[in-house]
Amino acid sequence: MKPKRRQVKLTFVASNESVIAEILDDEAPRVAELVWNMLPVETKAIHGMYSGFEVFGMVDNPQPAPAENMVQLPLPGELLYFYDPSTGAVGAKKPVGEIVFVYGRGVTLRAHEGVPTHCALFGRVAGDWKYDWTNFVKECRKCRWEGPQVLRIERVE
Repeated sequence: MKPKRRQVKLTFVASNESVIAEILDDEAPRVAELVWNMLPVETKAIHGMYSGFEVFGMVDNPQPAPAENMVQLPLPGELLYFYDPSTGAVGAKKPVGEIVFVYGRGVTLRAHEGVPTHCALFGRVAGDWKYDWTNFVKECRKCRWEGPQVLRIERVE
């Protein structure tokens, strides 16, 4: 039997289009708690340049995350946490944390210069990206073609 899970709501502020994600406390308990304690977050959702159909929002005061439930080939609807201490040659000169949402197939997580990377999988939106949350997918696509869009991520109490 599936456990009762905490939930978060992701909303594009301009359109009020949203989805609900279950938090995977049973699969990534420490990462789930780290992100839960950051919420609410309101940030610009940026479309990834290297990975494919994903958007991400930068978080203030990013914290390193335990290596739990790490993935490189996430599926549509998965919610991930990425942390980079920024020690690479082309990265920022300060730590970076991102909440990442995958909205389509074929995503391979990559960092600067196409270097393969991994993220901690801590949440998942139920249903099918092609049929159940198509309007949210359209809002994600806007981040690519129209530029960053404001995204709010908050607890569902």
